[in-house]
Formats: sequence, structure tokens, C-alpha cells
Amino acid sequence: MILNQFKKFQYNRVFFAQKTGLGLAATSLILVFAMPLAQAASTTSVTVAQNQAAQQAASQGVPVSALNANAPSSYTVQRGDTLWAISGLYLNQPWRWPELWGMNLDAVKNPHLIYPGQVLHLGVRDGYARLSVDASSTGTIKLSPSVRSEPLAAAALPTIRRDLIEPFLVRPVIKDEAELERLPDILSSVDDRLIMGVGDKIYVRGTDQLPLSTRDGSPKQFSIFRQAKPLRDPETKEILGYEGEYVGQARIVRDEFFEEVPDRRGRTVEEYRPATLEITKSVSDVRVGDRLDLLTEDADYSSFVPRLPPPETTGRVISLYADVSVANATSGQVVAVNLGTDDGIEAGQVLQILKKGRLSRDRENGPNARIRLPDEPNGVLLMFRVFERVSYGLIMDNNDPVTVGDKLTSPE
Repeated sequence: MILNQFKKFQYNRVFFAQKTGLGLAATSLILVFAMPLAQAASTTSVTVAQNQAAQQAASQGVPVSALNANAPSSYTVQRGDTLWAISGLYLNQPWRWPELWGMNLDAVKNPHLIYPGQVLHLGVRDGYARLSVDASSTGTIKLSPSVRSEPLAAAALPTIRRDLIEPFLVRPVIKDEAELERLPDILSSVDDRLIMGVGDKIYVRGTDQLPLSTRDGSPKQFSIFRQAKPLRDPETKEILGYEGEYVGQARIVRDEFFEEVPDRRGRTVEEYRPATLEITKSVSDVRVGDRLDLLTEDADYSSFVPRLPPPETTGRVISLYADVSVANATSGQVVAVNLGTDDGIEAGQVLQILKKGRLSRDRENGPNARIRLPDEPNGVLLMFRVFERVSYGLIMDNNDPVTVGDKLTSPE
């Protein structure tokens, strides 16, 4: 009853705002939707430390020992390249991107803007290396076979391959349990089937937290996810959030509304009608009972600069994304970690993955004695989506399988 009254008020509030021209804020109701905190701040800023590293590198270059042994003397940037790959082409540690940028601070004004067609030249003198950009390769890029040209900024390289993380930009759903219960759920399909796919229309019941109305210009696109699983800290066992398994996307084709109908006594009453949505994408079957949330893709994912997290950062891998049947992960796969904005984590930061030291026989202390060997580096993790207490990272390089519970630290 309370929900229906609220829905009726919400519907009338939107209608009133349209008729009177007043903003919805003037109707004294503000709805707040949860968004990834990584979107709250720009990811394109360059830190003071990065500028200092760049200035130092610009003045003297970087030690030859920091170079990749196979660094080419010249390289023409290709479409499909990434900042991470080019940085790794020249440096042993790709996250030292500010130094690569600083090698040619005069020519490369913006650390995010490296373009296809640019020619990079490596020079070594007195034990230091510098990278320069061929001046003739800057300006515009010709689009063959057309004679049009486009600004280089429009063609700047992404930090990492989009195809590796694109599905995860909209997939993770991190909420507390109470918030999850307040999200819309699928009641039925239009043709009364239990399993749906792309092109099917579904009936969805909005909630107080997320009414399904576009009359006030609210978003029409939604992410569909399956029953959320808890993400637990592997050490404290505390639930840090809930992760919903992404199954697809949908858009509103008709708002939820109230309809006047006669009751048994002939009186006119208002009955609630759910919204109608169309499924626009699916990676698995969409089912009755699945929930919806706002689509929150971060379009600026490509502009972050690989860099180090705060010193002494430590954490753990807490989940291999949305696949409970897989025990190990490798390069190009996504994992969740027990670190977030509360720990100073930002998109673009790099964490060292450590493999737990194995137990070895300790002959000095008896035939059955064992000693734990030190943890060893096992690749790096590049963070790309960050929430308050949980973040998602892409495994960039690893030697052995990555598992839940693996330790994470700031690279040395």
C-alpha cells in the first residue's frame, strides 16, 4: 500500500513538474543513485609526483638500467597500440610511464596523448636514455582512403585494450544487502516465458529507490544482473559488498503507471502497472527474478595514467569475477580486490601480485619440519574500476595462476 502510494506520488510529481515547468528538485523529492566513486573524480589529472618524475627525466633522461633490454631505437606508433604496451616496450616497469613521458617533456605535453603515426626515437648518452618524438609525425592523421583529417587527440591511444575490460565497465554491482533489495526486479516476460533474450520485452516493477519513469529525463538504460554474491575479505571474513553477475542490458519502452479501473463495488480505483522494457544485450539467459540497476559505464576509462598506489598499500584478491567454477586466473582476466577509495586506490594504479611462498622441508629441525619460503612476485594488476571498499583490476602479466587470497602490494 505504501509502495503504491509512493509510486502514485512519484508519477504525479513528474507530471506536475512537466506541466508547470518546475524542476523536479522543486517538488521536494530527491532520489540518489549509487555510482562508482571512481567516476566522481577526473582520472586525467597528473599527480605532483608524476610531474616531478617527468621533470627529472626531462632534464637527464632515465638510467639505461631502467630500459627494456629489447627497447627499439625507433618505433612507429600503430593503431591498436596501448600506452601500457608502449611503456613496456621501453621500460622494464610499464607503470613508470611518467618517466617515459618525461624523456620528451617538450614534445609530449600531455601524458595521455600518444598517437598512431608518431615515430619514437631512443637515444642513449652518458648512461642515460631519452625518448624523442619525430616532429614531422605530429599534427593530424590522414584517414585513408578519404582526404579528411582528424585531430590527433581524437585518436590518442588508450591505456589498455578496451575489449579486455569493456564487459566489466557495466557488470560489477557493489551494494550493501539493503540496497540490493530495493532495486527493481523482473516480474514476467510479455509472452509469459521464464527465460528471455535479446529483443524480448519484460515487465519490471520499479522501487522507491529506482522508479522506472523517463518523464523527468531519467536514464532509460539498465544493467540486468543475477542474484548477487557476497564479497568477503579473505582474512577478516567481513562482507565488503555484493557482486551481481551481469546477464544483459535493457531499455525502457513504456514507463510504469497507474490506471483507473472499477472495483467490485463500481467505484473507481487506481491500480499500478509495471514498466515495459526491451532486452538489448545478453550474455546469458535473462530470467524472472533478475534485478536491474542503472547502467554506469565510465566512458573515460582510457585516460588514466599507469602509476603507483600509496606507499605500503597491501591487499588481497577476493574474487575471480562472476565465475565460481574457476579457481585460477591469468593475464587478461579480471579480479576483485579488498581495496577501494577508502584505501587511496584510484583507476590506473598498479599493484604487484605476490604468490604465496610454498612450504619446504626444514632438515635442520627434523624430518617432518617445514619452513615457509618468501612470497614471490607473480605479475601486476592494473586497477580500472574502483568502489569504496572493493575494486576491479585487470591482470596484466603473470607467471603462475592467480587465486583468491593472493597478496597485493605496491610495486618496488
